[in-house]
Amino acid sequence: MSSVVGVVLLLVAAFAAVAGLSWWRRSGPETPAFARHRPSVPNAELVPDRNAGFFTDRGFLFRRRHFFVATGCPPVRITDFPSLDVRRWEQPVRVARVGLRSWWWYEDAFYRETAGYRPDDVHRLVRDLERRDQARKRRAQLMSDVDASLRKRPQG
Repeated sequence: MSSVVGVVLLLVAAFAAVAGLSWWRRSGPETPAFARHRPSVPNAELVPDRNAGFFTDRGFLFRRRHFFVATGCPPVRITDFPSLDVRRWEQPVRVARVGLRSWWWYEDAFYRETAGYRPDDVHRLVRDLERRDQARKRRAQLMSDVDASLRKRPQG
């Protein structure tokens, strides 16, 4: 009987130690240098944010927690990550808002803005950015072809 009580007490102590450790670790993660909040001014431009992304850690009782971090956005806990991950393929979803800045997740990229856009505005602006990028690539290819053609011409 004494050994059973000892085992139970040992299990309770182990559980208390694990719970205490996870409670102690439940604070938020460190803020990277690029994510420190800076004052912003309203700007009508939608800007891709290459620093933005999610990371996961373990909180109280080692439960999985999702955080979003981006340029000028300290880590923000995201409670409905699975829902956002599904909806981002259909329409832009606002992931976080800090001050005037908002971060949107759409398809495979993150975007930052300070103009207070709605999801349909972000969708149109993302498609415009894609068209501009394609035009820039075509123009660069054309200029490269012209340069190559001029080098092949006989001089004189």
